Amino acid sequence: MRARIRLATLLALLVSASLLAVQPAQPARSTSLGPAERIADGVELYRLDDPTLLSPPGPVAVQALRLDPGKVRLEMGLAGDRLPARETVPGIADRRGALAAVNAGFFALADGAPAGFLKVRGTVLGRSRRARGAVAFTERAGRTRLLFDRVSVVLPPKGKLEYQPKLGSSAKDWARAGHAVGGAGLLMLNGRELTEWADEQLSAVFDTTRHPRTLIGVDAQDAIWLVTVDGRQPVLSLGMSFTELQGLSRRLGLRSSLNLDGGGSTTMVVRGNVVNHPSDQTGPRKVSDAILVFARKR
Repeated sequence: MRARIRLATLLALLVSASLLAVQPAQPARSTSLGPAERIADGVELYRLDDPTLLSPPGPVAVQALRLDPGKVRLEMGLAGDRLPARETVPGIADRRGALAAVNAGFFALADGAPAGFLKVRGTVLGRSRRARGAVAFTERAGRTRLLFDRVSVVLPPKGKLEYQPKLGSSAKDWARAGHAVGGAGLLMLNGRELTEWADEQLSAVFDTTRHPRTLIGVDAQDAIWLVTVDGRQPVLSLGMSFTELQGLSRRLGLRSSLNLDGGGSTTMVVRGNVVNHPSDQTGPRKVSDAILVFARKR
């Protein structure tokens, strides 16, 4: 009898172990960020509402996409695939079949003409004489790499287009990149927080006033982050200043991060759904361009 009991117990343990081995993987979780919603292979969405992200504390709503650079790739997408033009981020993402997207560069509200550095499929469509923060998307060994710096892009009379990075990156790397976009406010670079933006010639109090914000960054594991911060909605979310964005960057573990166009333009789309709360009463604003996320083909 005892032998039968021991055999039955052993069989039960073996069955339990087999069942555990085939259980589906649970959504990734972080003790500091809370649960993640799995969007696709290599794409996770975090939502943060910790009032202490603001100083003084207050209501805030953050949506943060963590992207595995070996499983997705990034491209710039144009409104209507032409310039100048304006289209909502959901419209651009849907037309291009993107998994996710956020708004990107600054533009003229009148017609959507780029108001800063913009490069799409190897062609420079917008230049900037101001050395503003910018990010480029490069590909290396089947992985997307982000390049950050303050860059001016100029075309001298009777000359060749010149990339002029200010903080140590190579002009050749910017020239080789297929996609790039300028922002306004390079917040962190290689683990160092930046506190002076005179070179970027930002408008008065742009860095100290809370606004809806859109941010792109990379962490120590080379994961790419696309982030939106809702704002101008006192009950839901107040927005963030640059100092608060840097605090958010630290919370996410970012080593480099860049503030993109924000305000009423701030929009995040995931699988066709707008997951943030755009501040314009009419909904997502029509913009010039967007950062698009695609599953990498195997």
